[in-house]
Amino acid sequence: MKPKHLRCAVLAIVAAAPLNAEELRFDNAAQWHQWTLPLGIVELTPQGVVRPLAVRKNINAALDALDHGGGLRDAGSNRATAALVFDGDPATGWQPAPGDLEETGWIEVDLGRGVPASRVSLVFDGAAPPFEIFNLLLSTGEQFIDVADVPVPGTLTYRIAERFGANSAHRVDFAIPAIPPTPIQFVRLEALKAAPDARLVEIEVEALGDNLVSDLRDRGGAVEIIIGTGGTDFVEATLTNALLLIDGRINTWWRSGRVPRASNDVWAWIILDLGAVYWVDQVHHIGHIDRGRHFSMNFHEMMTSDGSLASDGSLHWTKHFSGVLPRATRRQGMVAHHFAPIPTRFLRILFKTWDASCTTASGTSAPDCYSSGHTAEIMVFSEGFPREVRFDSPILDLGGRKNVNALRWGADVPVGTRLELRSRSGNELEQNFTYYDKNLKEVTARRWDKLIPSFRGPIDTTSAPGGDWSPWSNIYAASGQTFLSPSLRRFVQLDARLVSDSPLQAPSIDWVSLDFADPIAERVSAEVYPFQVEPGTMVTFSYWLRAPATRAGFDRLALEASTPLRFIDTRLDGEPIEVQAREDSAGFRLQFPRRVQSGELVEMRFEAAAFLQATRFDLFLEDSQLGPDVRQRVEPGDANPQVESSTNIVELPLDRPLFAHLSVYPRVLTPNGDGIGDRLFISLNLINVLEHRPLKLELFDLAGRRVRQISARALAGAQELVWDGRDQSGDLVPPGHYFLRLKVESDARSQSVSRMVPIVY
Repeated sequence: MKPKHLRCAVLAIVAAAPLNAEELRFDNAAQWHQWTLPLGIVELTPQGVVRPLAVRKNINAALDALDHGGGLRDAGSNRATAALVFDGDPATGWQPAPGDLEETGWIEVDLGRGVPASRVSLVFDGAAPPFEIFNLLLSTGEQFIDVADVPVPGTLTYRIAERFGANSAHRVDFAIPAIPPTPIQFVRLEALKAAPDARLVEIEVEALGDNLVSDLRDRGGAVEIIIGTGGTDFVEATLTNALLLIDGRINTWWRSGRVPRASNDVWAWIILDLGAVYWVDQVHHIGHIDRGRHFSMNFHEMMTSDGSLASDGSLHWTKHFSGVLPRATRRQGMVAHHFAPIPTRFLRILFKTWDASCTTASGTSAPDCYSSGHTAEIMVFSEGFPREVRFDSPILDLGGRKNVNALRWGADVPVGTRLELRSRSGNELEQNFTYYDKNLKEVTARRWDKLIPSFRGPIDTTSAPGGDWSPWSNIYAASGQTFLSPSLRRFVQLDARLVSDSPLQAPSIDWVSLDFADPIAERVSAEVYPFQVEPGTMVTFSYWLRAPATRAGFDRLALEASTPLRFIDTRLDGEPIEVQAREDSAGFRLQFPRRVQSGELVEMRFEAAAFLQATRFDLFLEDSQLGPDVRQRVEPGDANPQVESSTNIVELPLDRPLFAHLSVYPRVLTPNGDGIGDRLFISLNLINVLEHRPLKLELFDLAGRRVRQISARALAGAQELVWDGRDQSGDLVPPGHYFLRLKVESDARSQSVSRMVPIVY
């Protein structure tokens, strides 16, 4: 029976300080197992460290045969020691029992999956003579076919065979023919002549590398096949059939049995989700290679995506192949696509199941119009650490509405890698139910109700975020940073991503914790006015705060914003009150002479200039009795009924230019070296430039020749550039008129302005 479960957890909550301060911590392996770790993509060490696993190239596929469900298939004798030929230990091995070698001297190894292999090596015990005469046979897993053209279960066809005679070497390497390419799953050795003490110690299979689709679903991946019907409808292949593409077995396959015979092209597609973003550089698409070779797809495309979205919200795809394969490749039954390593989460193969261009005027069709898409296997290869791995915490129940103060973690983050942590929070949960029949097949609730009790299976119950949850926060910049999601929430969820800019290294995370406490105020709201201003203009703002219900009041406030703030004064219920103000790079902090009590209205006045659309002013309650680590974010709301704002966000007028308050002075540049008018100052305010962008100043003479370029990296705020009247070589330019052009590229658009500058001496 599939167990019922509720995916909502309270873990490792321990007292961290007085006054109900608590910590929720994930530190050991048992706690990390509560997360949705894609094991196989990451590993969880016994010490409780989560780190990505590197993908290998040029592997010995025999060493991990057991991990893929393979191992010893059979041996003619001494089966107890036969598995020692793929344990990687040259001191152990298998020796045929005395007697007729045709009966006792053979061994078969199952690699557990088909692998693109280039070489099979046989290693014999150096302390004894090697096998003198023997056969080496290799199989894809193809079965014998009887006279009725039916595969015989339990049999194997070995289409690659080589006899070695008069052998005296203790290591024998056999290069597998590259043409036609043949994935190998089974290796058979038949000793025909060997000394009594001869012993085989290792069978090595040199394979291309780890196939990323092996155990795909166990590692958080997925496979999907969608098939057109000839009209506007599509059908999805069953999961059982779709999994045949990635089961590692060459003798199983998927094909579409639907022949649309339409007047238009009919499409189908296969999509693989690798479960993480890898640096993919090869994709092998195996069609029909047993009992004759053939690649059935006609026109098709192969493309990859890292998961980023196009402008229409769909996945952005990079196309690696589009067209019809050459006849020689089709006759090989498979194709290997090679390309430079590219970040890949999704793989898509789009193909025509029906090509309308083949249809004749009479309505009949040529044989090549239809393509079944027959595919035995899709193999995907990479090397190194994943580009990005994501995993989430369970929904964390804090036991009530709590004030979450900070997120902390310990991690190893080498240069060129990143740990990205995000959070979201809410008070409501939704219950989701998944129904199963007695065979543990998922069914609808309606279908489950109609089943007789003996045919009903379990019902899984899971919890999901409700309608009041916040979106995922911005990325936390440093351990100990203030909690970025709305506080005074009961439930929290964390999202972790391990990102590498190079496949050669990866970050790891050791522990993560949340600091939280009972709220300073059960209900509190604040609003700023004015909430719409001109960009780059210094404005006097009023910020109102009211806490209708507090435990014991508070005596500190902190206001933070992305723009500099200058504190003016404070009022309490309309009366001036002297406070201690301390300004810093984040904003300012106020210490009140007494505790602010429930219901009192606080007004703070300050000056600031907004350079970004939706500039947010964040207010925090603090309490000197609780220490600097306990602070409560104040949510926007109606604090003063006389003010129509209810927001902490200041907007700018729409469609404003990126430049504001542009000033070029002096009006005439006179670079005589006398200290008067020697330099040209260009000052401006940049508006709505969220990230550092190139700010470029160019000077041209009247013939259009550029004489000087000055560049800087800038973002929203006050900027200044200076020109000393010299050209790019450092020489003073001749007197005359010069054309000045200032250009910036923002996150969504670019803009330039021009001025004429006279120079005299």
